[in-house]
Amino acid sequence: MPESNVDRLRAGYEALDRGDIGPVRDFLHPEAEMHDRPEIPDATTYRGWEGIVHSVRASEETFEDFHFLPERFLENEDKIVVIIRMIGKGRASGVPVEERIAHLWTVRDGRGVELRAYSSPADALEAAGLSRELAEATEGPQSPAGS
Repeated sequence: MPESNVDRLRAGYEALDRGDIGPVRDFLHPEAEMHDRPEIPDATTYRGWEGIVHSVRASEETFEDFHFLPERFLENEDKIVVIIRMIGKGRASGVPVEERIAHLWTVRDGRGVELRAYSSPADALEAAGLSRELAEATEGPQSPAGS
């Protein structure tokens, strides 16, 4: 049985956390776009594989011990919301950072064509046509991988 889009995306996050970008590259469409959260300083839209790599490197340059820890994957048609605990430590300041955010993926023909980052998981869920209340159901400790 072929892997679902959620399975492939979950494997991509797990691989990225190990420093392996191969599964992420395999999942992304060559012309994919990634949109930063609009409220962050210097928010940018990255295009294509090189743009995505640039985005990941920018995060690694800003933070030490940086991780995206997915809590839950929620799918609605061609949209997948990944509710994430983002953790790290400011490279310059040494200040620990932990934030709950969401990634909203648009998937076509089994490839990620767009990623939009949201500070509010409820906003990402709403943009995907899902109930904002699902964000509350996912708060707390990291959910099991099968969530």
